[in-house]
Amino acid sequence: MTWKKPPAELELKQRYAEARILYFSPDQRFVLLAGTVIQGPTSEVISGGDGRVVYFGTWKLTGNSLHVEYRLVSRTVAKEGETLPGPVQSADVRVRGSTLLFQKDRFSRDEKLDGDDEFRIILERESARQGPSSP
Repeated sequence: MTWKKPPAELELKQRYAEARILYFSPDQRFVLLAGTVIQGPTSEVISGGDGRVVYFGTWKLTGNSLHVEYRLVSRTVAKEGETLPGPVQSADVRVRGSTLLFQKDRFSRDEKLDGDDEFRIILERESARQGPSSP
């Protein structure tokens, strides 16, 4: 992630970065979110006012990896001709020490995002929308 600072005239004590975030809930639901993370002096949150792309699905542990099934469920700016929810995709997330490898990217835990309610909101909304037959 590359952190950027807002314009100096705004006098904000924060910075922001575009990020892809993996979230694995204890009840085996999975979220992949691409959006903006805002970092303040003591916390990080997912921006509610910037564009985002959300994938939703399920995960299960298979040996040394996590198997995920997921689909695109929302995007702030629609793509012409795209139908949501998108087709189900399937992939393995490899675990290497404290790093996760997924779609050619490396992910590591950011404990500052643990308290962000955004994932709870996404999980509740998408679970209600998708019903029990979601991927």
